[in-house]
Amino acid sequence: MKTPLSFRYPFEGHPAPIPMVGLFSFLPGAYLKLFGLQIHAAFEDRGLGNQYRRLNRQTEDGPPKEKFVAKALNEILDEIASDKDAPSLFADVKQALDGCEQAKQRVERLTFIESLLIGFGIEPDTWQRRHCHLALMERAGRRAQQLFEAGDTPGAVEYITTHPLLNALVWPEAQEVLRGATSLNDLRPLTIAMAMDAHLGWLAAWDLDDAENRELPAPQFAGLLPSRMHPGRNPTSLLFDELKRRLEVSTITEMMDRGHRVPDVEVGTLYRWSAGKNFPDTVTMSKVMEAHGFLDDRDILYRQFSAAKLINLLGWLGQDIATKTREHGEPSVLWPWPAYPFGHPDFESWAAERYPFWLAFHQEQGAALAELAKATQNSQ
Repeated sequence: MKTPLSFRYPFEGHPAPIPMVGLFSFLPGAYLKLFGLQIHAAFEDRGLGNQYRRLNRQTEDGPPKEKFVAKALNEILDEIASDKDAPSLFADVKQALDGCEQAKQRVERLTFIESLLIGFGIEPDTWQRRHCHLALMERAGRRAQQLFEAGDTPGAVEYITTHPLLNALVWPEAQEVLRGATSLNDLRPLTIAMAMDAHLGWLAAWDLDDAENRELPAPQFAGLLPSRMHPGRNPTSLLFDELKRRLEVSTITEMMDRGHRVPDVEVGTLYRWSAGKNFPDTVTMSKVMEAHGFLDDRDILYRQFSAAKLINLLGWLGQDIATKTREHGEPSVLWPWPAYPFGHPDFESWAAERYPFWLAFHQEQGAALAELAKATQNSQ
């Protein structure tokens, strides 16, 4: 009998749909939340907490008025845009607020993920495979959505099936469904499946980048993917295996007692992590690592920690829609579910085929995709 595989909802609170942009990307806030990045904390550290709250304040009448937004933005930019190493985006936003039309156009043509990357100081000329994959995934996904919304289904399908990245998301039966679509709402189950596959491709690009940056053999994330070799084991549990391997221990007792007692970490926390019941928080992860001498947060295990979070998110998405489809008697309107992308019966078989595909795809096409992503960003 097959051991059931279970993924936990990746965020705090009651499970809810994850906000998307275009057909295949999540809004940047979802990625930040997933990886535990707190933007508001960074503003607080700069003494700009009040301005950040004013930007995000929601009133009974809706979002804050434009003049208050502009005032808060100007105060923020006065503080950070003058930094010697400030991203170019900040200067452009400042100039746009001051009335510069060219700067306004440069800001407006950026997608959400491009703005996020540049805001973090990752300028387009330094983008690696993973950055280019994300940028193209959003920009191309938004263009495809615009074509569908305009009623140009043939144009949308042609765009998707000829795009250097998006065409990798389509299998024959999916192409037929795309061609027969009468509304975007009808396509939502399929685009969720395609978005999952696109994010698995992002993971592969990220895997190759990190292995290359650290002069390690690729892949470094593949062992975190649930597989039939480890029945019932989710990425949370598989990450704990990777931790034990790196620490050269075989049990939790060894981890706690081999001259490396972990301060302020309860043994129960480690057992829940090992069983895949609770994903560790960043503080716990850091304490375990530091207790064993892994003091450099650039260590690949920290990256595997984040990769496991993304895998868990993909697992939860598939688990959620596949379960709901079965509960409704597997209606055709929810196709391809409960099967996974490319007709695979479960997460494990899907990942086993598609992850090697995406690794090879980025090894072979990474340079061309980077050229396209950077050219597109600079020309629009």
